[in-house]
Amino acid sequence: MFKLKDLPGLFSIYRERFDEKLSELNELDSAVGDGDHGFTMSRTMQAAERAARRKFNDIGQGFDAVAEAMAENAGGAIGPLLASFFAEGGIVFKGMKEIRHQEFKVFLTNGLLAVQDIGGAKPGDKTLVDALAPAAEAAIGEDLETALQKAAAAARDGAEKTAQLTAVLGRASFAADRSVGHQDAGATSIALILETWLDYMQGTRSQKVLPMDTDAYQPPPGKLINLPVEMISEDNQGLSLLYPDLVRLTEDGLLLRSKLKEQGKVGIVIGHGGGHTPSMGGFVGPGLIDADVYGPVFTCASGLSIAKAIAAGDRGAGVVLLVSNHAGDVLNARLGVRRAHQQGVVVESVLMGDDIATAPRADFHKRRGLGGILFGLKIGGAAAEAGRPLQEVVDLVRKTNERTATLSVAVRPPTHPATGLPLFELPDGQIEIGTGVHGEVGVYRGPHLPADEIVDMLLERILSDLDSFNLENALVFINGAGGTSKMELHILYRRAFQEISDRGTKIIAGVAESYFTTQEMGGFSLSVCAVDQEMINLWNHPASSPCFRWPQN
Repeated sequence: MFKLKDLPGLFSIYRERFDEKLSELNELDSAVGDGDHGFTMSRTMQAAERAARRKFNDIGQGFDAVAEAMAENAGGAIGPLLASFFAEGGIVFKGMKEIRHQEFKVFLTNGLLAVQDIGGAKPGDKTLVDALAPAAEAAIGEDLETALQKAAAAARDGAEKTAQLTAVLGRASFAADRSVGHQDAGATSIALILETWLDYMQGTRSQKVLPMDTDAYQPPPGKLINLPVEMISEDNQGLSLLYPDLVRLTEDGLLLRSKLKEQGKVGIVIGHGGGHTPSMGGFVGPGLIDADVYGPVFTCASGLSIAKAIAAGDRGAGVVLLVSNHAGDVLNARLGVRRAHQQGVVVESVLMGDDIATAPRADFHKRRGLGGILFGLKIGGAAAEAGRPLQEVVDLVRKTNERTATLSVAVRPPTHPATGLPLFELPDGQIEIGTGVHGEVGVYRGPHLPADEIVDMLLERILSDLDSFNLENALVFINGAGGTSKMELHILYRRAFQEISDRGTKIIAGVAESYFTTQEMGGFSLSVCAVDQEMINLWNHPASSPCFRWPQN
């Protein structure tokens, strides 16, 4: 039987177990994702342990506190899913000082429903549901230990079987058939959660509350950081110290305009993951973004943090929340919007996706977000600054996103800033087309080519994608991936300008900078936006931020 006094000990060994499994989970995730699931789970369980050490009147209160800590600290896609799972324990175990096998089964069953409600996954989608669903079904026995034993075994079996599935949700889905052969990291974590609980009940792990790890962290060679947990906050501190007239950093970790927008105008807000500097923090300022909030490296900010950013960006005329189409960003945006509505803030979210490697034109709304988000935030930001009403701003951002197409190329893989390990493997002499901003694997590999041939290959697909629009006028953006020199960006832009112009399209404006990076990855993305006169006028509206100014001179 599990009692209230066991709560701190259980989450203490959760923290210990996920610290032990950090590298293994990162490796599972790197096969088709961004290689940081281990970091996320370690950080999540550290926060959960701190919450579980508090005093509670019943087990339900403890699970509520753990769920809140997970929602606030985990971020990414796993954060809201785990928070919703453990929050069901807050309901099922309310008023209880001990858990029996009957309540445990109800907890797993209701937790599964909550996860499916938030994430939309079903068995067979290659997600944590493939471990949790069989565990909930198997959790039957004459006592809690027996029910846990059956649930843990079913979860492990379900997790291992995900290796034979094709991912249909989340970042892994963009790898399609290439995801087959790789076990899902989220499903593996569910198995670990149940196995560790069983270990605790059986006494195979210490039931004492363990001391927090104080071992000194050593940055990997070549990485100029202090502690992984401090990387993003220190990055933002540096930004705000460099540009105090444009941006300020709050105690809550929000980046806000130093001089607030006039009351009665629409706010532009975004929440996202860190590690892509300058990213959105470099776009906070007049004519662009009003409030921005970062999550940990490659992990979206939590829904609660996004709600704070929405409130901070509200000037009384509503807020447009820009959401780059990645699983974690979407899930946390939903939570942020829900909380903002509860607080009485009018907010409309706009899904931003432009990566044509991830969905055809007919399903453009399913596309992953890449560098083309620049066009939507600039045009939408200008409309908001000009005093346009909320619905007009929303419509303009959606229109701009629909008329944008992007493809990316990697010529050298990035490394994770905390470990120094590559996020994916790319053989010498090969390029990868369709890589994501988090270093996710692309959709095609082939021999390295001269710059002009690479640009021509991308433009053939991008311009074909935009055929349905009257491509008389266009905006063009070459975004460096982080390890590509300005010289190379100029060479690439030169070819894009020549080819697009030769096809009879007038380039209204062009940008060639490294704005949305993936550490030191070699490569770039090419974005083209088909614009009409209204969009041209708004693009030319003045804007000023730490890393982007318009006009450029």
